[in-house]
Amino acid sequence: MEQLTENVYVETKIRGCDPGIVFTSEGAVFIDTAQWITTLLEMRRFALERGPIQYLINTEGHIDHIFGNHWFAGECDIIGHEKILNGFWKIPPSFNMTTYDYSVDVIRRQDPDGLGKMPPEAEYKIGFPNILFSDRLSLRVGRHDFKLFYTPGHSDANISVYVPQERTVFVGDTVFSGCQIWFHSINFDDLFRSLDFLGTLEVDHIVPGHGPVVDKSYLFEQKAFLHEWLQAVGYAMSKGWTKEECVERISFAGRCPVDIGQDECMDYIQTYNVMACYDYLSAKQGGRFET
Repeated sequence: MEQLTENVYVETKIRGCDPGIVFTSEGAVFIDTAQWITTLLEMRRFALERGPIQYLINTEGHIDHIFGNHWFAGECDIIGHEKILNGFWKIPPSFNMTTYDYSVDVIRRQDPDGLGKMPPEAEYKIGFPNILFSDRLSLRVGRHDFKLFYTPGHSDANISVYVPQERTVFVGDTVFSGCQIWFHSINFDDLFRSLDFLGTLEVDHIVPGHGPVVDKSYLFEQKAFLHEWLQAVGYAMSKGWTKEECVERISFAGRCPVDIGQDECMDYIQTYNVMACYDYLSAKQGGRFET
């Protein structure tokens, strides 16, 4: 794990999201969970050596953020946005497998030492959040404040966790640092507003959903990349390209890699990103570009 501050640790070099731990005088607060069981259990052991686990906070309901909730269920309160349950423990239908089977496949291929720790499906506890909020939620744990903000855009349940004493904010998939962005559940207008809001926080460290930790300057780079996607598809639409032609001809695959362990998803990302941009721009034009 990478130590960001005296009390904040994050893991950015595994498949899935960037899970983190904030240590307080009363115990640990986890933000998201590792998708590899060996890393997840190592993080838990590291935390429990210093005290109890007080909370787990899920920044959204996508599988790479909540896979490990099983190992926290019944141990501590789990917190998420009120909309998180809508897509919790679900994967896109195009994956053609159950969420459990998908998770086992990931572990078998990428974390084989953890396979024996994966419980049978009948014993797997999904670990739904039991504390939900709508706009903002504040927690005081020991001498630390945790300010939870609703920051939708990547998904309709995305939240950010601001820890002012550590000048750190965990933003989930609002930011993809140095790797491909996923648009499969995006709302562009919400995402731009959330990025603008994050720019108002007094922080030194932004922990993204994927990729290396960044500072506030990266927010401009993230917005610029979003605009590049929209500009590329918008220009194609102005030339009369259909959605299918846009999918066939537009790609940012050469810009940056997919996050660790997800190379096979590159074509999926490019396809659905183009489709999301096309649908968004078409709707902005009253549907006149629809095919």
